[in-house]
Amino acid sequence: MRELNDAFALALRDMRHQANLAQNDFPPRVSREYISLLERGLRSPSLKVIDDLAEIMGISPLSLVLQCYLHRDPSTSFEALLAKAVRDVRVEMIPGKDEDVD
Repeated sequence: MRELNDAFALALRDMRHQANLAQNDFPPRVSREYISLLERGLRSPSLKVIDDLAEIMGISPLSLVLQCYLHRDPSTSFEALLAKAVRDVRVEMIPGKDEDVD
């Protein structure tokens, strides 16, 4: 199992390349230097940074986090990871949300 920072580094690099973006495409919201630190596993992003990164790449923040955890433990399948998340999330606890989410 990989360290979480290293797994996030791989996930960010994967998703950034998939979006055809360079590290220089993230400023001013996220500096190129900070992207470099994240992609080398030297920093841990905040939720705000994960949200900003995802928005710039045109993906869901959840996609970036899922990719991270798939890198962290390659023996876990995407389906198993997603099924666990679906079981764990309690939509009924969110005011104004109904349980039927598609």
